[in-house]
Amino acid sequence: MTTAQLIKPTIRLRKSHESFVAEFRKSGEEVIPWVLDRAGKSFRKYIDWLELISQGIGLPEDFVPSSTFWLIDSNDEIVAIANLRHELTEDLLKLGGHIGYSVRSSARRKGYATELLRQSLHEARLLGIGDLRVTCDKENLGSSMTIVRNGGQLDEEEYMPERGCIVQRYWIRL
Repeated sequence: MTTAQLIKPTIRLRKSHESFVAEFRKSGEEVIPWVLDRAGKSFRKYIDWLELISQGIGLPEDFVPSSTFWLIDSNDEIVAIANLRHELTEDLLKLGGHIGYSVRSSARRKGYATELLRQSLHEARLLGIGDLRVTCDKENLGSSMTIVRNGGQLDEEEYMPERGCIVQRYWIRL
């Protein structure tokens, strides 16, 4: 893996963000994290909205404040995205946890997920978040290995009928 840097969203990387979303749509995968597919027609408004939700302003009902970060490679391309939730609801304790993240399909298996989570843990510390809850589908071995590489300890597993799979829940002690 080449050097990667975690940054706050910026209008400067609009084309990279658009191609990131296009890769997800082409693959037919679920778009994760949820903020990834909310850009709409005005990218400037999207960037401003991401900043507002990090402050808890303009949140959809039943949502918590969250900070979005982009992991960029040495070519200034977004290779991974993280959405770090500042607090948890009962539902997020079960599914979603403190952080949702994804790696662009063309950038997978290069260590970016591990680096994204590692740098996101640093941001969580800066925000004063205590231990982090991280969840993933049991069959997503890449994600579970990423969580474990970053200190995740498996807490529990549960079959979730709404997802049609077993969800693993980890804690990462900060």
